[in-house]
Amino acid sequence: MKKLIYVTILSALTFSACEKSKTGGCIDPAAYNYESFADYDDGSCLYILGCTDPLADNYDPQAGLEPLNGCDYSCDVVWYLTVSAAVFMDQWNIDYYHFFLKNENTSFGYLGAGTAYSYVPDCIPQLDASTLVETFSWQGNYDSSAGILQWEAWGDDGANILILDYESDEIVYPNECLAIGLSSKKLKAYKEENKKRKERAK
Repeated sequence: MKKLIYVTILSALTFSACEKSKTGGCIDPAAYNYESFADYDDGSCLYILGCTDPLADNYDPQAGLEPLNGCDYSCDVVWYLTVSAAVFMDQWNIDYYHFFLKNENTSFGYLGAGTAYSYVPDCIPQLDASTLVETFSWQGNYDSSAGILQWEAWGDDGANILILDYESDEIVYPNECLAIGLSSKKLKAYKEENKKRKERAK
């Protein structure tokens, strides 16, 4: 009987000691008041707001909580003429292609006739302006870092009349160099599709 009482008392003391050893605190390592000794989360975690994505321009290694669209991203895009596009421009007497963001009235650059590429150029601007290189920026988050670049190319035959020859939506990724080559196939395809749209609208 004495042995049974002893075991019961010992078990009660052990249970009581376990209960007393539990400590509340912040158990999230991303919080700046993280407590490694805490046994359970008591809701006391505090965070530094900022961008947590190392690919972002405004990455903050100290940040623990990221607000919506809290990251700033950018990438370079290079436009160039393929050989077929240069021939196309010559056939249609197009001197320049002026580039616009969709729904904006200001051109961000142009490509002139005459220089064509048989290979894919990089995003380093050329002294002869044979490529058009621009940096574009957008906002997002760590788990949603891709952007969409919507652009148009308008042909100029020297008569101060611009004709929309091509438009496209491109998915862009942080810090990449996206190369876009104009080709006669793409330009002709857009002309045909644009013609069909106008006919359907009548």
